[in-house]
Amino acid sequence: MRLTGKAAGLVAAAALFTVVAPAATAVAGPRSTCYGGRVCLYAGFDYNRGQVDHWRDFVADDANFADNNWLNWDFSNSWQSMDNDTSSVRNRIGCSATLWQHPGYTGAHSTFTHNSNDGFLANNAVGSDRVSSLDIWCR
Repeated sequence: MRLTGKAAGLVAAAALFTVVAPAATAVAGPRSTCYGGRVCLYAGFDYNRGQVDHWRDFVADDANFADNNWLNWDFSNSWQSMDNDTSSVRNRIGCSATLWQHPGYTGAHSTFTHNSNDGFLANNAVGSDRVSSLDIWCR
């Protein structure tokens, strides 16, 4: 059975769509999920919605964000420092986590209980774009 030029073109286009579509949706954006056992921080308000998707997740304390870079949506290094650049948080670690204004767990701070979210850190004591350390209270 022979296909006409138009039919062959439609078959080829459908095959191309079938191959490309799953690849485009294979990786869920980090903002959509913060997996259990982690504290997820985001550079933008509302978990980066409508903004550059810089994020990072933690499973342990970090006394100084100056040596950490944000991750991009595809998990690659953004080469942008996290220090004083956090605007929202999701806590799925299983206990409380405290964001601190200065390295070494000092200065203004805000504590978030397990399963809490805050898409607007500007309304907290630690504030937006002022976070420099994370203390996780699972001890």
